[in-house]
Amino acid sequence: MTRNIPGNVPDPEDLYGREALLEHLWRTIATNNILLLAPRRFGKTGVMRHVLKQPQHGYLPIYFDLEDVDSPDEFVWRVVREVLAQDRLRSLLQSARALPGAVRNWVKDTFDEIEFDGARVKFREEIAGDWRSVARRLLLELEKAGPTLIFIFDELPSMLDKIRHASGDDEARSFMAWFRSVRMQQQDELRRHRFLVGGSTGLDLILRRLSAPDTLNDFARIYVEPLNGEEAAHLVGALARSLGIGLPETLVDPLLALIGPPVPYFIHLLFSQLGQLRPDQRQALTYEALEMTYRERVLGPACKRYFDHYETRLARYGKPVERAAVAGLSAIAEAPLQRVGATALYETYRRARGRDADERELDELLADLECDWYVVLDPTTNEYHFMLSVMRDWWRRWHGARRRSPRRGSKS
Repeated sequence: MTRNIPGNVPDPEDLYGREALLEHLWRTIATNNILLLAPRRFGKTGVMRHVLKQPQHGYLPIYFDLEDVDSPDEFVWRVVREVLAQDRLRSLLQSARALPGAVRNWVKDTFDEIEFDGARVKFREEIAGDWRSVARRLLLELEKAGPTLIFIFDELPSMLDKIRHASGDDEARSFMAWFRSVRMQQQDELRRHRFLVGGSTGLDLILRRLSAPDTLNDFARIYVEPLNGEEAAHLVGALARSLGIGLPETLVDPLLALIGPPVPYFIHLLFSQLGQLRPDQRQALTYEALEMTYRERVLGPACKRYFDHYETRLARYGKPVERAAVAGLSAIAEAPLQRVGATALYETYRRARGRDADERELDELLADLECDWYVVLDPTTNEYHFMLSVMRDWWRRWHGARRRSPRRGSKS
């Protein structure tokens, strides 16, 4: 039975409609490193979890969540901690003679402390200034492991952004140069390592800002797309049966049109609310009940927390540009045809930025929003529109003119 899991990373048995993608991923990783790209909530981490939990024979995947990492030495700490959590790899490293002292101490003497924050601080102090050689020598020792190791680095773009803000562009650029040098060494000495890197933000844009656009050009790119129509219909039917919802076949397409394109996360979210209808409404679902649930619950306060990232993420631009981004997205969401041409969008941006308006800044902002799949540019009309119908409706609900305008009788 298909479980309804809004907000959670699906276990392998709950991952839906990704069979072909996983087959392609395993074929590709046999000879390549992989860059797995997807908007947040599209299922990227679910795919990574499937690789981690159900690896093919001869592979040992290790997963690292890098979203809150803000320095290279913290990155090395995370790698060492997860490696030592693997009994097979810890046993291998216990007999290694060429390990750096900082790593050797943790392997032989202080493994029990490794979950404590004090251990983390001590380790980072010991490798400060020498993290490059520590990490490289660790990887060389791990080459002796029997299986091919897959290092799954989730949210590398977020890590780079945090390093930039904490220590400057040079530090982030240095990390990417080191990471590339490790992969070049892989061709000669690290033949049993693979890297599976994932990200939800505009990775290419971050690399351009670092003047390092070619540091990941040796990765094979795989995109996590929305489900196709048949997969989406099967998921809808399976969720309806598991929740006891009497869903007429004639409502499947209207239901999916509310989400459009069909992304599993938002389909699960809608069904989590349909499952709370009264039994008489749930057992014989009508279009009116479906529409009411979508408008009042999915787009309302009950589900606002599921969308918060799309709002809070804009704060990384700083207040002035954040205001311009909100104004632009609101203009697109409220347009009669939910589309806005580039010229009109520039006027919206100019009003928000005032004398500080800069056409290059707008181009970079739109590129970032497009890379993160907020909006899509239609090249035939030079118009921008939201990628997802549910995101457009949510944005209009919470950032529309009604919410921005002062209430009648209030002082402006």
